[in-house]
Amino acid sequence: MESDQEVMEKIKSQQIFNMANISNMKVPLAFRPNTSDKWLLNKIFNVQEYNFKIENFNPQLILDCGANVGYSVAYFANKYPQAKIIAVEPEPLNFKMLTYNTHFFDNVTCLNSAIWYNEGYIKILPDVPGNTLAFMTEDTTADDPEALKTTTIAKLLADSGFDEIDLLKIDIEGAEREVFDDIAKPDEWLPKVKVMVIELHDRMKIGCSNAFFKAVSRHNFYMDISGENLLFIKIELIKSVDWNGNVTFR
Repeated sequence: MESDQEVMEKIKSQQIFNMANISNMKVPLAFRPNTSDKWLLNKIFNVQEYNFKIENFNPQLILDCGANVGYSVAYFANKYPQAKIIAVEPEPLNFKMLTYNTHFFDNVTCLNSAIWYNEGYIKILPDVPGNTLAFMTEDTTADDPEALKTTTIAKLLADSGFDEIDLLKIDIEGAEREVFDDIAKPDEWLPKVKVMVIELHDRMKIGCSNAFFKAVSRHNFYMDISGENLLFIKIELIKSVDWNGNVTFR
């Protein structure tokens, strides 16, 4: 079996991806032409969608659920070098790019898995050609040749060695409906989240927002908007919020 590096070198030799130089990044990041990769690069590094207006925020544990090809992970690793970052991505080709784009960060661990309501197996449903962002999943069994292992946010936290999640990023293409459903027991880990940023996908799977807000409403979070994402901050951690939405931690 070829190693990840061998696969990436083969892809590179076939000119399937190019390299982008990013301001304030020590090394370039790989992107695939004629896909949504370049749009995502712009969204994260130029639009600065994850540049949260939070003072005195020094995360120690970051969970990036739905890490795609690693741009958000690289952004977080560069901005918060002290943090341990666990990046989770189920789609095999995206995961190859994720490992390539983050291999130079010592504080990043990549998991080829899917965030789900339980530890089991899912398979990826066919997506739109050229769109490396949008794909959906459904339950399957271990004997399915397309099966991918799933994990839960509670499991990631338990295995991390930390008691709390300082920053939880969720972009899981509709799976938030299952992850925040009562059967997934989100109340076991939501109280342990300090800051959460999430993109909801009702346009892909109806019921995502209902499940999410039902779960989150049982806990005390301040909410704001950051680009296409919703930002939630544990209220007890907030010292002040100004008229521009700048949050200062205690």
